[in-house]
Amino acid sequence: MTGKRMLSCIVCLTLLLVLGGCQLKDIDKRYFVVSAGFDYSNDPAKPYRVTLRLALPSSKVEEGGAMSVVQTVDAASIAEAVRHLKATVDKELEFGHCREFVLGKELVAKDGIYNSMQWLSRRRDIQSVSNMMIGDPDALSVVSLKPKSERYPGNSLFLSFGNEGTESAHTVTTYLFDLYRRLYETGLDPALPVASVFLDAYKIDRAALLDKNKARLYLDPEETLLFNMTAFGVDNTIIVLPDKPLNIVLAATRNTSSIDLKGGSDPVAVVNIRIEGFLEQSPPHLLEEDWSGLERKMAKHFAEEAERMLYKIRDAGVDPYGFGLHYLADRHNAKGSWEKWKSLYREIRFDVRAKVSIQGSGLIR
Repeated sequence: MTGKRMLSCIVCLTLLLVLGGCQLKDIDKRYFVVSAGFDYSNDPAKPYRVTLRLALPSSKVEEGGAMSVVQTVDAASIAEAVRHLKATVDKELEFGHCREFVLGKELVAKDGIYNSMQWLSRRRDIQSVSNMMIGDPDALSVVSLKPKSERYPGNSLFLSFGNEGTESAHTVTTYLFDLYRRLYETGLDPALPVASVFLDAYKIDRAALLDKNKARLYLDPEETLLFNMTAFGVDNTIIVLPDKPLNIVLAATRNTSSIDLKGGSDPVAVVNIRIEGFLEQSPPHLLEEDWSGLERKMAKHFAEEAERMLYKIRDAGVDPYGFGLHYLADRHNAKGSWEKWKSLYREIRFDVRAKVSIQGSGLIR
């Protein structure tokens, strides 16, 4: 028994000799990248301009206390640019906390998003839930902005998406994993929010629709609102009915939407949407006059505006709703279905069926 125990101890001690030490660097020896931007540099030899915002560790967490530095370099590829940036700092670059990636408007127009997505999807330290967006006029201006309200670097831009901070129906939220899926999914095209600098803050109220690689259509704020409601069914939005002397505004608290593709050789895309909410602004005693008539009038106006936007998207040759995906699914992706759909989509008709339910006029004291 003693001999076996001694043998076990010798084996364990021998194994300790081949074990390496921990190669992880301490936090104080790391730069945490909180946002990154990719631009087109107009230099054929070095077409990519990469901008990184690096957070400086600080024990003070308060508004205006965010400390960071911005580094920029031009290179022949994004991977080379990141390697060159490592030579300009004294700490290791850590991308694990980077949640915002900005693609410059000119880069998307000239080079597209494919090359950028190749680098983003292959880096194992980049989170798949990172927010993707287009920077207008460029990514450098968006990444370099340091709002005074930030509690820590990158906090302001991060809270502009999702539901953790502001909840704006004009903001389209696109994650890296969803953008990657739309990039390769047949019948479903990407959509990206457009971020710009407005005074000392970010303005994200437009959307860009892409054809797998390059932007084909930029939606204005009103169209982006309609797109968010019909494509993603976002809540906490508004419907405006033009009227004199005061526009009628419905604050929509609940919104559900669905898509149904009907017809064979002459397909019709039916978009069903149900909206519930309260009147946030209207002339006095409006509901007492014709409650049901007002609901029908608002539903008709919304359907007309949504159909106008859908035809505009169709004419641009993009399909962010996934109508083509619905078509292929109904036909089990049979041979020749995709080629046939591409010809049908140019003439597809849309039928938006909206139903508005007004719950009341809110609280009037």
